[in-house]
Amino acid sequence: MQPNLFHFATSELSQDAFLCWFLSWASDHNKDANAHLNDIAKSFMALIYSRAELDVPAVFSTVEVKKQVNGIDILCIVNNDMAILIEDKVGTKQHSQQLQRYKKYLLEDLGFTSEKVIPLYIQTRDQSDYLEVEEHGFHVIRRCDLLAIFEGEKGIIACEKNDILHDFSDYLRELENDIQSYATLPISEWTWNSWIGFYSEIQKHLQCGHWGYVPNPAGGFLGYWWHSIEAEGCSVYAQLEMEKFCFKICVYDHEQRAELRHLWHGKIKVASLKHGLRSMRPKRFGSGDYMTVAILEQEYRVTNSDSRINLVETLKVLKTAQLVIDECLS
Repeated sequence: MQPNLFHFATSELSQDAFLCWFLSWASDHNKDANAHLNDIAKSFMALIYSRAELDVPAVFSTVEVKKQVNGIDILCIVNNDMAILIEDKVGTKQHSQQLQRYKKYLLEDLGFTSEKVIPLYIQTRDQSDYLEVEEHGFHVIRRCDLLAIFEGEKGIIACEKNDILHDFSDYLRELENDIQSYATLPISEWTWNSWIGFYSEIQKHLQCGHWGYVPNPAGGFLGYWWHSIEAEGCSVYAQLEMEKFCFKICVYDHEQRAELRHLWHGKIKVASLKHGLRSMRPKRFGSGDYMTVAILEQEYRVTNSDSRINLVETLKVLKTAQLVIDECLS
């Protein structure tokens, strides 16, 4: 495999540097230096403006790019008029009210009006959802959006003419292929990224739920939890712990933990049989606020003859498990 700069430059700061470099090429002053790179950088600008439902400038007379201005990853001032505020992520999520703070700084300290600020959230990895990001008025650009630019007709030509752009495009493509590998690899060969792709796909179909890393003393796992239903003294929900399917409860009064744990284990076991599933007691009952009360005996991931995931049949199992929870509450 040909060496790729971004196999080594994997941090958010490295990606910040690339995006600053890339945005700078949109200036009309750089057209003579590399017309193809100038053209594709303007395509990126067009994407940014379209996300904000704004007209793309006819000219880019000035493109001033700064990084780490009052904590802002990237601040791009276009034509001395429009501020593009970029929060750049490589797998991490927003935190500590940072999005509100950055917008407030531009409006109150730098004197921009809200009509002259494009708040942008770029995520080249994956996260469970962008609800909080969008609630704060940020427009999301994801890996697939960047790949659509880089792998379009203009992007292919630009990548052929510039090694940095080529390497970044290839790096994102490798990552995307790894995320989508859940559909092509036997389930025994899934990588961490395969699980991310799988969870993201079932989330689309179930239209609910969240996924993310769950730490524990054994090293943690990537989990997906959904279908949380309120019951007396607790909430009941389903959770995937990679290869393991768990029925869980969240108990509100710690004095009721043991009582509710045994109650819901029995309920789930009976309801599972009614719906054609087999559930069993976990190896060890927990005693915390969040407890597994039953796990499925069978592999919930249905596969084809080649050991690859059959998504349609797998979704049937997941939806049947939802019915099990509903049955216990009826």
